[in-house]
Amino acid sequence: MHHQMWKTPLEQTWTAALYLGLVLSHLVGEGSVVKVLCQPGERVTLLCSYHYEDHTNVSQLSVQWRSPHNELLCHYIKHKAFQNCTAGYTIIYAPGNITLTIQQVRMEDFGVHVCSVSKRHEFSDYSIELARMSESVTSAPKSRGSQSGHTWTLILLHTLALFVCM
Repeated sequence: MHHQMWKTPLEQTWTAALYLGLVLSHLVGEGSVVKVLCQPGERVTLLCSYHYEDHTNVSQLSVQWRSPHNELLCHYIKHKAFQNCTAGYTIIYAPGNITLTIQQVRMEDFGVHVCSVSKRHEFSDYSIELARMSESVTSAPKSRGSQSGHTWTLILLHTLALFVCM
């Protein structure tokens, strides 16, 4: 029996990126920075997954995305239906996830972006590093031996970058 899981290529890409992001969040461990690889001029989507809406929707929620230079790029307030982004940046909200899309990556976009999610008096910060893809990462590993955990993490990071860089 065949079921259509995704309706559009965009949904397929976003869902694949979301799945890989969740896999990565388990691999890198608590407190680590998830790294997304891209090149200047490309479009990239950074995923912020938070736990406040894991089991139920939260009515009062606020999300801020900040640049590596601590500039406010996007602000979303759920209960006020407010959304404001700097030109060249957009966000998409779904319960438990909010993504930041950089339409055209500039040199100043490289570095650690911080996604701050607050629910009433609770807040959490999540860090996502946007790094420039080097030549050494663009080709598949050539070793024939068993893959180490580090190499698999690198492959997954590269795969995630392929899904979110368009």
